Amino acid sequence: MADSTPINEARRLQMFPHLDEHDIARLRRFGEVRIFADGTPIMKAGEVAPGLAFVLKGKIDVRQGGAVSQRQSIVQHGPGGFLGELAQLSDRPALVDAAADGEVEAIIVAPRRLRDVLVQEAELGERIMRALILRRVGLLEAGQTGPILIGPFGSADMLRLENFLRRNGHPHRALDSATDGCAQTLLKQFTIQPEHLPIVLCPGGQILRNPSEDELARCIGLLRSIDPDLVYDTAIIGAGPSGLAAAVYAASEGLSTLVLDCRSFGGQAGASARIENYLGFPTGISGLALMARAYNQAQKFGAEIAIPEEAQLLEEKNGASFQLRLGNGEMVTARCVVLASGARYRRLDVSNLSDFEGTCVHYWASAVETRLCAGQEVVLIGAGNSAQAICFVPPSCLISTPAASNLTTEAFWNTRPSPVVMSLGAQRNWAGGAKEKEEEGFADGSRKHKRARVMMAMS
Repeated sequence: MADSTPINEARRLQMFPHLDEHDIARLRRFGEVRIFADGTPIMKAGEVAPGLAFVLKGKIDVRQGGAVSQRQSIVQHGPGGFLGELAQLSDRPALVDAAADGEVEAIIVAPRRLRDVLVQEAELGERIMRALILRRVGLLEAGQTGPILIGPFGSADMLRLENFLRRNGHPHRALDSATDGCAQTLLKQFTIQPEHLPIVLCPGGQILRNPSEDELARCIGLLRSIDPDLVYDTAIIGAGPSGLAAAVYAASEGLSTLVLDCRSFGGQAGASARIENYLGFPTGISGLALMARAYNQAQKFGAEIAIPEEAQLLEEKNGASFQLRLGNGEMVTARCVVLASGARYRRLDVSNLSDFEGTCVHYWASAVETRLCAGQEVVLIGAGNSAQAICFVPPSCLISTPAASNLTTEAFWNTRPSPVVMSLGAQRNWAGGAKEKEEEGFADGSRKHKRARVMMAMS
């Protein structure tokens, strides 16, 4: 959200729109006027804010927040401006600090009433929603807010946590424990041993040592406890394209809606580097950008989204509703359950595949994997849409020829008992062979030798 980023320069008027007297008059019925003395905190990183603050008098100073922060200035809102971003739409903890610069008079619109503004005041709501989205984009691009991840770049757990935050559109910083001076200083300050890496410094000051996605999500307020006494009209299992579409339609009709997903929103589509054949986007769009629009749209209508939350058991309750048992033991009751759990990635039939997954074998490509294999060759197994989409990300790709697709996965791998080169540079036996180079077999019986740091399995 800092003024120096290119997107802020190009879209500054949309990111920080000025509301006139007529706009302010339309907002008054949705909120309450409050007065803040000079220096009074209005928003604090890691804590849930009261809502959006539409400034009537005075100025609000917005800065980087969190327990470990340089508190650099981001922007200052004056009369006609407003404080807030997407976190306030879903009543989640703020990502920045904000305080009154002099005496401030502002209209505070709580998250529930904000959703009413977006729906009932369509033209004004469109401008506000666009500003909230662009501000989140700015924070993501700046990479100076949210939790701080410290660990060895390229390690499986570091990649796991980075991908979780990136796929869920949550700003964060990632520091390499081996080369970053700031990271090393923090590790010494908190007496962190190497076996505890990666660590996460949450905006509220908590330190997590190699946390699970569930622990991280709860620490940053992305995931909250579900009320066991509430009966939802609709519970949707899966937050991919189908699940989010169902959430938008249900919530827009006034149904209380809960969406559950054990990983992230967007499903396989959200992991795609580029989607060219989606209706309504003739110039193409990244999968994450497309699914983020659906995610924000569902929240606009009041859908509650719980990620990562896994549904493990579905059973009927009293003949009038259904009960879901979640992975953490919580129970959810709903009158209707929509199963939109999608598909599983196809895995190669290799006995020790799990040894390499998450470090040098991946089933998708994002900015995180791109950084890992920058300047390296990448071997793609498969040549369908997913493999072709990856070519928008890595600097160089090697795609199997169409002839190779005539082989079954088992037969294909039986012809290539060879090692691959891991991310950290060590050679490992892949399927029992000990040759110097990776060997690729084709349907015509020919063989081709390839060496690669990273393998993308898109078969």
